[in-house]
Amino acid sequence: MEEQKVVGYSWVVFGVVLFTHSIALGFGMNCIPPFLTTIAEELNLNFTQVGLAWGMIGLGALIFSVIGGLISDRIGVRRTGFLGLLLLALGGAMRGIADAYLTLLVAMFLFGVAMGLARPNLPRALSQWFPPNRRGMVNGIAVAGGAFGSALAMAISASVLGPWLGGWRNIVLILGAVTSLLAILWLLLVRERILGEPSAPDFSSVMKGFGIVLRSKSVWVMSIISLLLFGHSRAWSSHMPGFFELKYGMTNAAGAQLVSITLFAAIFAAIIGPTISDRIGLRKPALLIACIIGGSANLIQGSFLGWILFTILIIMPFGQGTISPLMYTIPFELKQLHHTMAGTAIGMIFTFQNIGAFIYPILSGKLIDLFAPNYYPFFTAQMLAFAVSFLLIWWMLPETGPKASKPADVEQGVTG
Repeated sequence: MEEQKVVGYSWVVFGVVLFTHSIALGFGMNCIPPFLTTIAEELNLNFTQVGLAWGMIGLGALIFSVIGGLISDRIGVRRTGFLGLLLLALGGAMRGIADAYLTLLVAMFLFGVAMGLARPNLPRALSQWFPPNRRGMVNGIAVAGGAFGSALAMAISASVLGPWLGGWRNIVLILGAVTSLLAILWLLLVRERILGEPSAPDFSSVMKGFGIVLRSKSVWVMSIISLLLFGHSRAWSSHMPGFFELKYGMTNAAGAQLVSITLFAAIFAAIIGPTISDRIGLRKPALLIACIIGGSANLIQGSFLGWILFTILIIMPFGQGTISPLMYTIPFELKQLHHTMAGTAIGMIFTFQNIGAFIYPILSGKLIDLFAPNYYPFFTAQMLAFAVSFLLIWWMLPETGPKASKPADVEQGVTG
C-alpha cells in the first residue's frame, strides 16, 4: 500500500465518491431539517418526538454500520456500495409517503440502515486508490462535498424546492430516483484496487480481523470521539433552524439559510484542515486546534446577531469539518490494522457516530422542550462534546501521520 500511486482512474473513483457524499448523503439527509417544524405541525409532534424521528436515522445506521464494514471487507466496496446506495434510494423515498408518526419513524430508520451499509465504503474506496500523503486531502474534499450538499439542502429546500416541487414529500421522492441512478453509476465505475491481496478474504479471516479491530485502543478512542461530535453535528443541524424561528421570529426558510452558512463554510473546512495535516505530516495538532475552535464557537453562537453571528457560523465548522475526515483517514495509518480490516474499523467508527446521531437529537430536543427559548443548555452540551474529544485526543490517541516520530506499529493490548 505504501507504494500505491495516483493514476487517472483514481479520480474517477474519487468523483463517484464525491457525488455520493454530496447528493445521496449530504442533500438526502439535510433536505429534511428545514421542514421539521412543518412536519411537527402536520403530525402534531413536540420537539422530543421530532428529535426521536431524526434520531431514528442514527439508530438504523448504528445497527448496520459494523455489518456494512464486515460485508465490505468480505465482498468489496463495489458490490457493498451498490447495495447500500440502492437501499438508500428506497429508504429515502419512503420518507415521502409517511402519513403518520410511526410510518415516519420506520422510514427514517430504513434510511439509516442504508447509510450504515453505504458509508463505510466511501473512505475505503479512496484508500485503495490514493497513497497515505493524499488520503487526508481526498477524504476532506469528499466530506466537503457532503457539506456542500447539506448546505445547499438547507439553503434551498424550504425557500426554492418546496414551493417549486409542491412540498418536502416530492423532494425526497425525486431524490430517491436520483440516488438510484447514482447506485448504478457506482456499480459501473467503482472498481477494486487490490495490491497483492485476494479480493475476497474468507469468513474466518474477516472475523479474525474483526477481533483485532475490537482490541484496538485507537479505534475505540476514535469511535467515542465520533459519537460525541457526529451526535453534536446531527443535533445542531436539526434543531438550529428552530432556534432562529423561536428566538428571533424568523421563518423556517430564513432559519435554515442561516444554518446553511455553516454548512457552506464546512466545505472549505473539510478541505483546509486535513490538507494542512497532510502537509505537516501530523494528525494530532490539527485535531486539537479543531476541538478548541469548534467548542468555543458552539458555546457563544446564541449570543450574537449580525456580522458577529455570521463570523461565528463561518468559523464553527473548522472544528467538526477538520476532525471528521481525519477520523476516516487514521484507521488506514494504524500499522497493526491490515488494509483488509479497515472497512470493519470504519464501520465501528460509523456505528458510534450513529449512537450519537440517535441519542443527541433526542436529548437536545428534551433540553429545548425544558428551557426554550433559552438554548444555552443546548449550546453548553455542544461545547462539552468538543472538550471531552480534546482530552481523548491529547491523552489517548497516538500520532499516525506520515511524519510521526513513533508510528503506532503495535499498541499496548493489541495483538495481530
